[in-house]
This record gives sequence, structure tokens and C-alpha cells, in this order.
Amino acid sequence: MQAMVRELPQPDRDRLSVLTALVLLAYTLLRIVVLPTLTAEFSLLGLLIRLELNTRMVLLSLSAALTVAGADWLIRAHPWYQPNQPTVEHWVVPGLAALGAGAILARIPEGPGWWLGLVLAASLLIAVLATEFIVLDPDDPRYDGASVGLTALSYLLLVGALFATWATGLRATFAIPLVLAACTAVAWRLLRLQQPQSPVLTHAALIGIATSEIAWALHYWPIPPLRVSLLLGLGVYLGAGLALAHLRREMDRATALEFSAVAAVALFGILILS
Repeated sequence: MQAMVRELPQPDRDRLSVLTALVLLAYTLLRIVVLPTLTAEFSLLGLLIRLELNTRMVLLSLSAALTVAGADWLIRAHPWYQPNQPTVEHWVVPGLAALGAGAILARIPEGPGWWLGLVLAASLLIAVLATEFIVLDPDDPRYDGASVGLTALSYLLLVGALFATWATGLRATFAIPLVLAACTAVAWRLLRLQQPQSPVLTHAALIGIATSEIAWALHYWPIPPLRVSLLLGLGVYLGAGLALAHLRREMDRATALEFSAVAAVALFGILILS
């Protein structure tokens, strides 16, 4: 058994270490580097839109880009990777993890808490990248566990990203497109994870559109950001579950009742506990 475990493909440690170090360096530079802020204003459909490019946006975008490039780098080193095999689906969760971890670290004051957050961010990135490496091969004996872990991390990161979007008080003009992009990307990744041979982009786009419509309606209600993010995360969860049932031709009365019960219980929990 031990010999078999040792023979399982493992992410290249050197690449994983270099990638993690570069991303953590980008997070550290948030405390040191101060770039000039660039602003731009323009009118669109009668709305005055103001864009601001600052240090935080530049370095967080850089950390996400590094993580995405690193995920691609690691996946291509997998012994079962096929030439010209697309790797885009393996970018979504690592990129979201890098953005989320960086956004949280940027708000933590300097001190032991920040250093602890840096260690946790490194652990999260390594876990996400290693999991994406494992799920490349459906025949890997670790695949089922890695798939469950990646699914849980995806929903956790999505809720965190939605909470950050809502907590910053962005105008609907900016918040709703971000919700649309995040929900569509995560739904697409989760559907691809379960149905790699099926065309799922349309289903993911419909989930993203439906969730963003809910977000648009909730934007004008005085609802706490945590409750909003949980409600939108629930919407993606139910949408992805229904889409999988449809793709697998398992949609029947029992399935519909099951999802209805889950929705009712989750909705009750969110409204009472959050």
C-alpha cells in the first residue's frame, strides 16, 4: 500500500514552492509599495462611472495572475497531461483563492494576526493547487476526496468573494457584473468537475445570470453582507445541483422535492442564523 501511494503523481515541489513564494511576496508588497493612484471618469447610459487604479488593485491582480499562471504550470507537469489539453478550468479556484486571501490580508493590521494570516493564505494556496493537480486524472484513487474538497473550497471562496464585494459598498453598476463573473466561473468549474465530457458553459452562464438577477434585487434592500453572500452562494449551489441532475437525466419528482427541501432548510438557516 505504501509503495502504491508513493507512485501516485505529486505536484512538483520546486514549482509549488516558487509559486507560493512569489504570491506571498506580492501580498507583502501591499505593506511596502505605494503606487500612484490613477483615476478615470466617463459616462455610460446616463451614469457617471469612476474607475480607480491603486496599489491594492494592481498587486491583488498580480497575485491572481501569478497563481493562475502557476496553476497552468503545475498542471502541464502532470505525467498524464495530454498535449494541447485545455487547462482553463484549473485556473478558476486558484485565482479566486489568491484574490480572496489577498483582499483579507490587506485589511488585517500589521502584527501577529497578519503573519498568521500569511501562513494560512500560503496553506490555502498550496491546498488548492495540489487539489487541482490531483483532479486532472479521474482515475487517481485520490480523485473523489480531492473533488469533494475542491467543491467545498469553491463554495467557501465564492461566498467570501461575494461578501467582500458587498461589504465594500460598491455601486450596483460594478457589484452586479462581479457577481455575474464570479458565479458563472465557479458554476462552470464545478460542473466541469462532475461532467467533464458535457458542454456545461450554457448551464453555468444561466446560473450566473439568475444569481446576478437575485443580487440586483437584493442590492437595494438593507440586508447584511453576510446574509446576501450566503443567499447568493445558495443560489449557485442549487443551480449547479439542478444542472447536474439535468445533464445526468436524473431530474424527476424525487429530485425536485429533495432540492426544494434543501432550499427551504438552508434559507431558514440563513435568515435565522446570519
